[in-house]
Amino acid sequence: VNGKPFFPILLYGAPIEDDAVLAQCREFGFNVLTCRPDAAEPLAAKGFYAAVHGTKNVVGMSSILLAIGADSPALYFKKDLLAQTAEANAKSSGAIPNRPVMNAIGYWEDEPAGVIAGKLPAKALYEDLVAAIDVSAPYLYPVPYQPVASVGEAVARARQATGGKKPILPILQLFAWETAARYPTPAELRCMTFLALVEGASGIGYYTYKPVTGHPKATLPEIQPELWQSVKQLNREVAEIGPLLLKCEGKEPPTVTLAPGSVTAVKFKASGRNGGFPAVVVNSSPLPQEVKLVLSGKGEAARLLLSDDRALDFQGGAAALSLKPFEVVIVRRAIAP
Repeated sequence: VNGKPFFPILLYGAPIEDDAVLAQCREFGFNVLTCRPDAAEPLAAKGFYAAVHGTKNVVGMSSILLAIGADSPALYFKKDLLAQTAEANAKSSGAIPNRPVMNAIGYWEDEPAGVIAGKLPAKALYEDLVAAIDVSAPYLYPVPYQPVASVGEAVARARQATGGKKPILPILQLFAWETAARYPTPAELRCMTFLALVEGASGIGYYTYKPVTGHPKATLPEIQPELWQSVKQLNREVAEIGPLLLKCEGKEPPTVTLAPGSVTAVKFKASGRNGGFPAVVVNSSPLPQEVKLVLSGKGEAARLLLSDDRALDFQGGAAALSLKPFEVVIVRRAIAP
C-alpha cells in the first residue's frame, strides 16, 4: 500500500453500516473488512480498507485493497477449473482494476461432508489453483472434525505452490459447520493463527462476524462472547509478529532455534530482526509437548524471557520448554550472561 508492505487483518461479515461495530473492529485491530461493491467508499473514512466481492456499482477505488473473485472455485467449476476461475476473476478485475484478486479456496473437497471425512484436495484442485491466482485465501475451519494442525499444513502447501512469491491470506474459523457443532476454543484459534504465521501467511482473515450458523439474526459476539473477546489480544500479537516472521530471508542466523529432532507437532519460527526475536513456538497437538531451544549462530545467553512472564535458563547451551495442548509461546529476548 503506497509503496510499503501492508499486513491485512481481515474480517468477513461485519455490518459496516453500524458505527458501534466498526469502532469495536478498530479496537480489535482489524484493518480490512469485506463489503458490497457500493459500500467501499465510506470505510476509508472509518479506518478500514475494503475487500470487495462483486463486479457492479463499485464506488471508492482508493479504499479498496482487494477484489474478491469467485469463492470456492473447485467446488463449482467442474469443466476446466483454471480457465473458468480466470474468466470469473477477469470480471472482478474489470470492475476493480489495478487491484489483486483474492479467491477463497476450500481445503477439503465436497464440503461439508468432505471436511468430516477429511478429504483433502488433490494438487490440481489446490496447488495448481493457488499458483494461478493473485491471492489465495484458504478457508480453514477444522473444528471439530479435523486436527488443528491441518491449518499449518494447508498454508504450507499453498506457500510451496507459489514458491513464496504470492500472498497467502488464510481465513480462520470464527464459524461452526452445523448448529450442533462446536466452535474453536480461544486456545485453538490462537494456535491456528500462529501455525499460519509460522508457515508464511501474508495476512490473516476470519470468518465470520455474521451470519452465525443456526442463529440468522445473531452475531458472533452474542453467541460466542469469550471467543470473540480473545480475538482482540490475538490481533495485537498478529499485527506485531506477523510482519516480522515474513522478513526472514537473507538474515543472519537467529540466536535461538528449535533443537534438531524435536517432535513434529511443535513448530518454530524466528523473526527477521534483532537476532531472531521475537520467535514463536507453537504446539499444534491436543497433548502436552516438551522441546528444547538451543543457542545458534553467534548468540550468547543465559536466560530466555517469554511473553507469559516465564524465564528459561540455558544449561549446556539448551533450554527445556514445556507446552500445554495448543499452546503458543512467544520468545521475546535473551539475557546475556
